[in-house]
Amino acid sequence: METNAAATAGRFVAHEALRDTQDEMIRDGMDVLGAGGFLLAAAPTGIGKTAAALAAALETARSAAEPPVVMFLTGRQSQHRIVIETVRKINERLEPDVPKVRLVDLIGQQGMCINEIRGEHPALFSRLCVEKRGSRTCRPWLADSELIKPRVLKNPLHVDELVAMCKHPEDGAPHGICPWKVARETASSADVVVCDYNHVFVEAVRESSLPAMGLALEDMLLVVDEAHNLPDRIRRGFERRIRMKDIRDAITEIEEHMERTQSEMAALDEEDVDARAAEVTQLRRSEAAMRRLLKDLPKWFAEIDGGLASSRTGDQRVSMIAFLDRVSSILSEDIERAVELGALVKLLQSIRVEIDEDDDDIEEETACMRLAILLNTCTQNHDSPAFALVHDKMGGEEHRLTTHLLDPGVVSGDLLDQCRGAILMSGTLFPPQMYHDLLNVPSSRVSIVKEYTSHFLAEKRPVLIAKDVTSRYADRGEENTARIREHIHAVLRKTPGHVAVFAPSYALLEQIVIEDEQWTGRKLLRERPGDSKEKMDRMVDRMHRLRRSNTPALLAGVLGGKLAEGVDYPENILDAVICIGLPLPPPSARQDALRDYYEDMYGSARAWRYSGSQPAVNRLMQAVGRPIRKAADRALVVMLEKRLLQRGFKICMPEGVHVLETLDSARTERHVERFFREHPDPAKFTE
Repeated sequence: METNAAATAGRFVAHEALRDTQDEMIRDGMDVLGAGGFLLAAAPTGIGKTAAALAAALETARSAAEPPVVMFLTGRQSQHRIVIETVRKINERLEPDVPKVRLVDLIGQQGMCINEIRGEHPALFSRLCVEKRGSRTCRPWLADSELIKPRVLKNPLHVDELVAMCKHPEDGAPHGICPWKVARETASSADVVVCDYNHVFVEAVRESSLPAMGLALEDMLLVVDEAHNLPDRIRRGFERRIRMKDIRDAITEIEEHMERTQSEMAALDEEDVDARAAEVTQLRRSEAAMRRLLKDLPKWFAEIDGGLASSRTGDQRVSMIAFLDRVSSILSEDIERAVELGALVKLLQSIRVEIDEDDDDIEEETACMRLAILLNTCTQNHDSPAFALVHDKMGGEEHRLTTHLLDPGVVSGDLLDQCRGAILMSGTLFPPQMYHDLLNVPSSRVSIVKEYTSHFLAEKRPVLIAKDVTSRYADRGEENTARIREHIHAVLRKTPGHVAVFAPSYALLEQIVIEDEQWTGRKLLRERPGDSKEKMDRMVDRMHRLRRSNTPALLAGVLGGKLAEGVDYPENILDAVICIGLPLPPPSARQDALRDYYEDMYGSARAWRYSGSQPAVNRLMQAVGRPIRKAADRALVVMLEKRLLQRGFKICMPEGVHVLETLDSARTERHVERFFREHPDPAKFTE
């Protein structure tokens, strides 16, 4: 069913007619944002959630006495273009007396750079960029952004168009203008800013980025796209690992910094020399303290090694307080050269080293910075149950410590409370109440927590669940693998076009799919560990070329990988998707700590669901949602995992999924044949 857009949905709609579900989401969004609250929307692909969120947020913003900026946050650059195209459609439909929507699109510094350093390794680029701006040798950075800001705001520009414009401005900047600088300095004048989650939810980025944009959280309405990824994105911001190698490298970096400081003293006046001499003294004390850490910290690892040896998971949770006490004790054991922990962290953060442009293994952070962040995280959060410190050994030999944030809500709750309201949406935000809990959405403000339905999915995306196969470790074996392969062969025989198959791990993908080699004449396109997003995009382009030559392909990847979550498949390029097993998190000390924490917060039933079963099912739903991008698309989904029919996992499936059970590969083959007889051709149009 469709409704007239102008009747209920306000001025900022992208289409003349709205689907009922899309209209419902717009009205919910306007209601909740108008009250300063939050909409958590589990909104399937194809209902137009991007347009709905923008319509609600823009109507609310423009109706305010002091209009906030709509920050559209997304972790996927492909989504940026969709937002820009949607805003362009909105502007085309606006009445003449309504000002056009002004938009700024912003990605990472390197992705927008027009300087010759743009092709360097990311870690090297970051350091070179800081140096060039600090020394005022980057000519695009020095150019006046005012020369181009009015043109940026005139019409919504995708970041590629902004970069092209800044490379060749009309006048006054012969070397171009830094697009990243232009975007940041123009943001406060825009109605919509499109950028990554990090600009709001990662402290270091937020504290440098928002002031440069002239924005504060109090000035924003947030739209968080693919919000199912937000908890893990926040957690990763607090994850740091150190080994003894990092301490050795940090000592080398301190020595290099000290040598450079001493060499620079010759050109300074007496007052500055005294200040530098005091700095060198502190560096010497800190270097000596670090050498004591290098010598004595292995004794602490030896003391706790027994717990690791008896661990069923190969790692163990250790006390942050015990770790900090031992570090502090080591730092202070030489009375004449004692160093306080806080002073050491501050010094480590100040260390600067020369960049080796020929080093292929350059890290994005120095060893000093990695160590400083881990020590600081432990110092600030040692008494918080929301953080864990985990000890393991790399390759079974080298000791390693890792910090983990268990509860993303300790970060997101305060940030959401500061903004004027938010829409958090995803096709797999299931159940939305779980994300309301995990993100600690402020309970003092109104919320709508809702799962929207899409009626076309049942017909166009049936889900077959096989009852005779599983990836459960205890049930693995040759017979189970053979049955999984038979189901895959059945799908390949009866599917006319491209098929994607996703496994829980690269090892299972290799064992079940790659080693099989019975692909019925299909071209194999496979994902490997470490493959870039650019390589994945080229793979999708190749799929289009293969379809034009009537050559079917088998796309092989892992659940949670780039092919299963980070890539779009336009023009109904996938005919079928096969998911092998359940991508449950492997046993680990971190996983045990997470489940224990959730038990204290939510009780045992929700702890199991929130920490294990629901994330695994949502990862499956991300994969099976890849082929259906628009209402006209069709695709068959086959899930080779009998546990999905058990109650504990069945309740994790979203409403509206059309589930069919298949007892064996013969029945799977008949289902596939029937589906493609009824829906023989992929969608031939775009919306």
